[in-house]
Parts: sequence; structure tokens; C-alpha cells
Amino acid sequence: MASEGDVIKSTPAISTASDGADDSVKDGQLGVVEVNVLQERTIGLFGAVSLVVNKIIGAGIFSTPSTIFKLSGSVGMALMCWVISAIISTCGIFVMLEFGAAIPRSGGIKNYLERAFSPRLMQTCIYVFYCVFLQVSASNAITFSSYILIAAGVDSTTWKLRGVAIAGAIFSVGIHTVAPRVGRGIQDVLSAVKLFTLLFIVCCGFAALAGHLRIDSPNNFSNAFEGTSSSGYNIGSAILNAIFSFQGYDNVNAVLSEVRNPQRTLRLALPLSMGVIAVLYLLANVAYFAAVPKEAFIAAKVTVAATLFENVFGPSAGAKALPALVALSALGHLLGVAFTIPRLLQELAKDGVLPFSNLFMENRPFRTPIYALLLHLGVTILFICAPPAGDAFNFVVSLSSYPTTILLFAITVGLVKLRLTDRANFHSPLPAPWILIVICLAANIFLIVMPFVRPPNGKGSTSLPYWLSSVVALGILSLGIIYHTLRFVVVPRLLGYKHQEIQQELSDGSKVTRFQRIKRIPPTVAVVAVGYGLNTYRQAMVQRRIAMAEQAERQAVEDRKRAAKLMDAYGDRSSLEELEKAMQVYEAQNQV
Repeated sequence: MASEGDVIKSTPAISTASDGADDSVKDGQLGVVEVNVLQERTIGLFGAVSLVVNKIIGAGIFSTPSTIFKLSGSVGMALMCWVISAIISTCGIFVMLEFGAAIPRSGGIKNYLERAFSPRLMQTCIYVFYCVFLQVSASNAITFSSYILIAAGVDSTTWKLRGVAIAGAIFSVGIHTVAPRVGRGIQDVLSAVKLFTLLFIVCCGFAALAGHLRIDSPNNFSNAFEGTSSSGYNIGSAILNAIFSFQGYDNVNAVLSEVRNPQRTLRLALPLSMGVIAVLYLLANVAYFAAVPKEAFIAAKVTVAATLFENVFGPSAGAKALPALVALSALGHLLGVAFTIPRLLQELAKDGVLPFSNLFMENRPFRTPIYALLLHLGVTILFICAPPAGDAFNFVVSLSSYPTTILLFAITVGLVKLRLTDRANFHSPLPAPWILIVICLAANIFLIVMPFVRPPNGKGSTSLPYWLSSVVALGILSLGIIYHTLRFVVVPRLLGYKHQEIQQELSDGSKVTRFQRIKRIPPTVAVVAVGYGLNTYRQAMVQRRIAMAEQAERQAVEDRKRAAKLMDAYGDRSSLEELEKAMQVYEAQNQV
């Protein structure tokens, strides 16, 4: 695993701004960063419930039941998949409650991954790729498009479907860009519309059970478990599709800095929302099976709710108007995602890991994260248009639910790790029961493994390879690891610098991080330099020894020559003293 040894942490003097003023972060060579991220705590209990309901109730309950029934093989098993998914999601809620109460600030899962695992920046990078590429609302845009075309009485073609879906995505991003308060108001209204639509579907189910149908009663509840699939892949995929319909209960955790009295609001909003939604989901599925024959159920694909309305009311104005309610419900989910994900990207930009972080923190001119909103829109349009038209919805559903399962498993493991190894520093006023933690771990291990078990005949629920969505999801998460390794480990070492992490704290308590490059000699250059120096020193010492030997040899030759001349001139002297005196006279004569 790559380390963060090349990142130096430094916290200079705190820079704050007064209420209502723009927050500006300055740091010499780093330049000026206009952040404008001061957040007011404006979300109360009703707003939090609205955020959760709008995020959870979207395309799933209106569009996935057909796929879940096809995979599970029977009515009874399909209903069991919904119950199991509700239990797993409830376990996930208690994990979110414990983390949210312990870390009451915006960021959600990102904060929990960073707190539980290291390297910290690697967790952030993984979550960046998850938010940018795997938390798009393409499935809801497709559902919105499918039902609005039915309501309008227009035949659905590939590009009509894509065009209306793109228009819905543009509207949801546009309203949150230029008029966020209006967008929030529409969300609150559509939250009520969603609940009304679900309740109306439930009522249609009771009417169908009472015999008020335009078709013969399908009798789907006799021998309810007949035909149940024995494939682990099919059951796992069915549960994953159902879990997709429960995704979004962490929506409040993602914007917790804007929530009033966050602990109390979390404790009430999350269980209340999940309890109501789980009951409505189960009753809605009973309604579908009460009114739609099995063959039509599978053939309906994403428009099973429209088939329900037609079987109950006939091809009348009601059967056209009611799909419009489903379309509005999907639009509400589009708005909920468009509100939350760009703000998450803004939080990630504050951590300094996003490319062009300054841009994504910019709130001008509408005091909204405009560039994060545009990025979210671009990726949503990509996933609307990229998959084959017939398989786009199921592919996007799997692509979204599988990595969410991985992250839920990861933060649950992280929670266990913190409880067992960091009790002194990790405390939460809302601890999750151990039994729910164990259930969450076991269920998510099953859901992570099963999509790779070969299904019967080697075919999944689409024409695409059965393993493709899971592999793509894992690949995108792995890109976060690769990005971290390249940016924070490999490139700094190759180019000879370290990252100095500099943080400034704003008046709302949030921190803005910047990475300043500090020059250093790369290890490769240092090794070459040391080797070159040692080689040069060795060569110099060899040359010096050679020069000293040559000098000694020249001196010896000169001495021999001088002695020979003295012997020739004064060879008849018999005493050494006389010879030395003669040598001194000889040298004096030569000097003169």
C-alpha cells in the first residue's frame, strides 16, 4: 500500500471571516483561494426527513421490482429480498448514526473512511471517484423519462428516452444552481408527492386484492415460492437491486454541517424515514403482484407501476395521469441527488485532493457549488447515453448498488476497528448494537461475493456480461488508489519534491487544505551524486599516490647523480666529515 510519507502536515495561523463575509484563504506562494463555503444550519427535522425520503424514494420502487422478480424466480422470494434489503439497510442506518453522532460535520462516508483507515488521503481519493462516477442519478433520469413519455402518450424510442432523461437532469442541476431555495422547496413538495404516489399504489393493491381489476385476477400469491431460484448469483443480484431502492439514508450525514441539533435530528430522522419507507415498499410490491400477472410483470421492466395503473383503471386518463406522479417522484430523487452530491464534491475540494480544487470550491455568482454541479451533470449525461438503451437502467442500478455495498462493508469494518483498538479517542453518543453490526458485515460479504458467482446459463439480467457492472465499479474505486499513488507518492519522488499539507480553519469550523510543493533531491539523483563523488575522490587519491611515487623516484635519481659527481670530484677524501664539507662547497658553488 502506498504511504503518505511524502506529505508534511502544517497548520498555520487560523484564518477566519466574520459572519456574512466571504472567506478567503491566503498563503504566500499558494495564492488566494475564494472559498465562500460558510454554511448555515438551516435543516431541521422535517428538512432532514425530506432529504432522506427524496434520496431513497426514486426510481427503485417503481422500476426494479420486475428485475427482482425475474432474478428471484418467485413472488415469495421477491418479497423476501425486499425484507432482507430493509434489514440490511436498517443495520447500515445504525452504523451511520454512530459515526454521524461521533463526527457531526458534512462529508458523510468520506469522514468515516478517513477516521478508520490509513493512508487518510487514499480513502479520500477512493471516495472522490465513488462520488463523481458512481453516485450519478442516471437511473432516476431514465425512469423519469420512461414514465413522462407514457403519461404524454408518446412512443418511447432510444433517443426520445435519452433526450427527456437529459432534460430532467439539466433541470435538476439548473434549479439548484441558480435558485437553490426554490430547488429545496420543490424537493419538499415532491417528497410529499412521492409518499402520496406510494400510498396510492398501495391503495391500488388493496383494490386489486378486493377484485377491482380490469383483467382477471393473476392469483400470484398461490404457491408463492414456486419457481424460486437456487442460484446464489440471482438471489444476491436481486437483493442488490432491492438495496438500490433503499440507498440514500446517509443523505443527511453528507450535509450534517447544515443540520440543526445534528445528534437529535439524526436519531429521529433516519429510523423514522426508513421505517415508513420499508413498510410502504413492501406493501407496494404486494400491490404490484396483486394486479400484474407474472408474464406482464417481467415484460414491463422499468414501467411496472404503469402496468399496475392500467390494469386497475384501464387505458383511461387516470392511467395516463398516474404515471406522471411516478415521473415526478423520480424527478424529486434527481433533485435530491443534485443537491447532495455537488456539496460532497465541494467538501472533497476543501481537502485539496480534487484536481482544480479551487474551482470546485467556488460559489459565485449564485452562492452554489456551480462547477461541482456541472461536473455531476456531465457524468450523469455520460451514463444516460453510454450503456445500450435496453440495458441502461439495470446496468446503472448494479453499478450504483455494488460499490455502495463495498463502502458500507468498509465503514462497518472501520467501526469495529475503532471500537476495539481506539476506544480512548473514539466515542459516540449513539452506539450501534453489536448484533446489527455483525448482521451488516455478514450480509455485505455475501453481496460482495455473489455477483461473481456464475449464474445459470452464464447469463445475468441483461445482455451484458453478468460480472461487468461489478468489475467496472471495482475498477472505478481502484482508480482512486492509482490516483493517490501517482499524485502523492510516485510523481513527487520522481520530480524531487514533497507535499506540505497546509490547513486553514474557517469560521464555520471547516478546514481548507492545500498542498505546497517543497523541493528536495530525489533519491535517485542523490544516489547518483554520492556515487559520482566517491568515484571522483577515489580517482583523486590514486592520482595523488602516483604523483608522490613519481616525485620520490625523481628525487632518488637526482640524489644518485649528485653523489656520483661528488665521488668523481672528491673521491680521494678519506673521512665522512670531509666528504660532507666538500658536498656543501659543491652545492654552494652550484647555487652561485
